[in-house]
Parts: sequence; C-alpha cells; structure tokens
Amino acid sequence: MNITEILNQAQKPVLLQFFAEWCGPCKMLTRIIDESQEEVTQHVELKRIDVDQEPALSAQFQIRAVPTMVLVNKAGEVLWKHTGIMEIRDLITQISK
Repeated sequence: MNITEILNQAQKPVLLQFFAEWCGPCKMLTRIIDESQEEVTQHVELKRIDVDQEPALSAQFQIRAVPTMVLVNKAGEVLWKHTGIMEIRDLITQISK
C-alpha cells in the first residue's frame, strides 16, 4: 500500500489512523472514531494503517508513536497531525476546517 494508491481512490481528504494491534490506546481511539464514524466520514475518508504491516508508509509520515492521526489532502500534503487520543468533538473540529 502506498499513499498514491490511497489518494487516487479518495474523493475527499484522507484521515490516516496509524495504529498497532498490541496498542491499548489505539483500540480506544478506534472505538471513539467508530462510535462517530458517520460524522467523521462526512468530512474525510478514513484509512487505518497498521504500523507493523506497513512500515514504509509509517516511515514516510514519520510515525514515531501510536496512535497517530494524519490528515492528508488530495495532493498528498499533510494538513494536520496528532499523536495520542483525543475527544471526538476535537477531532471533528480539526477535520472539518
């Protein structure tokens, strides 16, 4: 998987959610996003990236810790990046700008 493939399939900006299966906070963030997925996907396309399965993509975005979310526009430019858990309201505010 590479970012070009992801962006070519996207109709809106893409929220990359970098996670690991062994990461407790990652599971918590996934649950938070899943509970409001309809609202999230109004603004962005959500793509979850397992850092253990996609090390090259993780390195490309300089992922040093998980969970990390990266908002990328159709041109591949990083619009926003956040490491850690956040409230869904704060996330919606960031992705709807």
